[in-house]
Amino acid sequence: MAKGTIYIGIDPDAKKNGVAAVEKGTRFLETECLTFGATLAYLKRMDEAAKNSGYNMEIVIEAGWLNHSNWHLPASCSPQRAAAIGRSVGMNHQTGILLAECCAALGYPYRLQKPLRKCWQGKDGKITHAELKAFTGIEGRTNQEERDAALLAWTAAGLPIRIQPKKQ
Repeated sequence: MAKGTIYIGIDPDAKKNGVAAVEKGTRFLETECLTFGATLAYLKRMDEAAKNSGYNMEIVIEAGWLNHSNWHLPASCSPQRAAAIGRSVGMNHQTGILLAECCAALGYPYRLQKPLRKCWQGKDGKITHAELKAFTGIEGRTNQEERDAALLAWTAAGLPIRIQPKKQ
């Protein structure tokens, strides 16, 4: 019988993925920002560590491509800027799709998660470090990708979020 589960949240990005691991029982949280190859190496290390210590592992990958949205650019956005935004979004989505394919091929348990609701105090409703620290106790600095990954892992673990998000 497993001691528990280590939840790994991944916020895919074309350059560096936000990666976070949460152990539910102790509420241990670590975050990193890793390249694609380093993310795969991290998953391998975590899988081996989980097995050696009697834990299960569950990977949660943010899957923005599952959203069926119709987004609009401001009138001031040039065609070149619109193309750059579309390219960047597509590259991030492809990174997530490839991570899911790698997890499947390597036999790692994973699931795809639509992006969580943006209801925080940061720019565009993103979570801030202070908000993340308020319910996780995380120390040190975190970037946006790490915070998004931490939020994925924390919610996948079913741990409480006890702060008041901003009203929509």
